[in-house]
Amino acid sequence: MSTPFTHKWQGLGSAFPFLLLHDVLAVLSLSAGSVAISWWIATHGGAADLSIFGISSAATMLIALPLLSALGDRHPKSRLMAWGLLAAVATALGLATMASLGIYNILLIVLIYIVEVIAFAIVRPAASSIAADLVPPERLADALSLQKSAQSVGQLAGPVAGGAIVALSSIPIALWIYTAVLMIAALSAFAIPPVKPACRAQDGWLTEVRAGLRAKWHIPIDRSWTVYAFFCMMFFSPAVGMLLPLKIHSLRLNASWLGATEAALGMGMLIGALWGAKKVIHAFGRFKACTGALMVSAVTIIGVALSAQGWLLVLGFAIAGFSMSVSQLVGQTHRQLAVPDHFRGRFSSVNMMVMQVSGILGPAVAGLTLGFLDISAVYACFGLCLLLITMLFPLVPGIQHFLALDHTEVKGWYGKQHPELFSQ
Repeated sequence: MSTPFTHKWQGLGSAFPFLLLHDVLAVLSLSAGSVAISWWIATHGGAADLSIFGISSAATMLIALPLLSALGDRHPKSRLMAWGLLAAVATALGLATMASLGIYNILLIVLIYIVEVIAFAIVRPAASSIAADLVPPERLADALSLQKSAQSVGQLAGPVAGGAIVALSSIPIALWIYTAVLMIAALSAFAIPPVKPACRAQDGWLTEVRAGLRAKWHIPIDRSWTVYAFFCMMFFSPAVGMLLPLKIHSLRLNASWLGATEAALGMGMLIGALWGAKKVIHAFGRFKACTGALMVSAVTIIGVALSAQGWLLVLGFAIAGFSMSVSQLVGQTHRQLAVPDHFRGRFSSVNMMVMQVSGILGPAVAGLTLGFLDISAVYACFGLCLLLITMLFPLVPGIQHFLALDHTEVKGWYGKQHPELFSQ
């Protein structure tokens, strides 16, 4: 395992470790800060304030992602990441100051946090697409694998660290630590040399935004893949999110099993990103590996629904995490390379916006279904729907040919197939 891991680093350049440091710290600080902020609101304002906070954050992200999508194609992504994180530091500083002074006002918290949401609407698309600007096309799979590993580490450590700090100290201290970690993440982004954008035209802002949306919609393979991913995540996201604590509670298991299952999901993703996903892709090819991973995820969710023991939930979530890493590595590598450089930021923003909508709709459907079915039945229905959707993956137009292309052939492939869509 050490030889492949060492090989991943070769040829990625001196700037890439700073990107990994940024990813670890940004994800860790976000997840840890989310625990502290949510607990602060829950203990002072209750469920009503949590709902206001959650809805306003989600709505702001939905609006900001498409409107700010052209930024990553106009300006160096590393500088967008750095300045966006500094804006987030300012908001975290405001929240930490409020908590330290004993000031609680949900409207003020929401207004401050909305600025942070907008900042991360700039940071996230830039961070998700910058690897393609920093490394050669043939090394992008290794780069994204290491990025996923770094993000998985942050996802694993963040909630644990946030919960522990709040439990052992206080909410204000947790928010000050959150601010400090965000600052270090911003400094690591500043250490990444700026890469001049490949944007060939500086049209009006809304013209460029519309051009990105138009290109995304008029490419059959990417449009179908995006719609497909929307429905996949609509059923997968609640299965690994809101339905899990309800399932554990129904089995009369204590809260430690919730932490264990979430950790297993992150560990599965980490193992896949570090080592296993590439092995599976090499053994079966991109198309079969992606299709198989999607089906394994669905079958695993059905298995979790039918399980009555905690260790089966942990095992199932570890398998689901590993399968996720395989499907994500296949999709992200080829789709990023296929998009012409000067449209990559806009495509990433649209992908995130679609997943954001899916992440809102899925839990809403789950909540409605829970009104007339028990938790195990709802879980099983979501797993079955996910399985049926995964069977449609081969119907995405041209998907088998597209995934059979090597990294050199797929570079800018969308532009070669549809040059009229990428003039802006």
